[in-house]
Amino acid sequence: MTGAAPARMRKMGIEDLPEVLAIEKICFLSPWTRGMFESTMASPIANCLVIERSGHILGYAVFYFAGFEAHIMNIAVHPGVRRRGLAREMLSRVLALARRKAVEECFLEVRESNIPARGLYEKLGFEAVGRRKGYYQESGEDALVMKLRLC
Repeated sequence: MTGAAPARMRKMGIEDLPEVLAIEKICFLSPWTRGMFESTMASPIANCLVIERSGHILGYAVFYFAGFEAHIMNIAVHPGVRRRGLAREMLSRVLALARRKAVEECFLEVRESNIPARGLYEKLGFEAVGRRKGYYQESGEDALVMKLRLC
């Protein structure tokens, strides 16, 4: 999954789901199902992007734009290519798109224990604004609600 070719982002297609689901299963204790991705991709307010290199999916982002808000629902990078700026690249692209659409605030939930993700979000300007007790059913772990003001 490594290589010198540049990574590129594009809209997620149904044909990407086998690779997306493989990454999802590696990254999350309660992975989204194929049906969840398919119904999200069909939603008029959802956006699903993949980042790929040499024909291989390296990661993906799923987010919604609703009125003046954006919500990042799911973002993942294959463990074999982490710490190379791919998550930052995807999030930066999502935030730039949100700004172009006059979105005012962006929200996400993150596991309290996910220090690397929290660090990335904080570097991009997100702040913890709340907590969802027991949000992650499989572990009972709390989620931190993070917000970024875009304008």
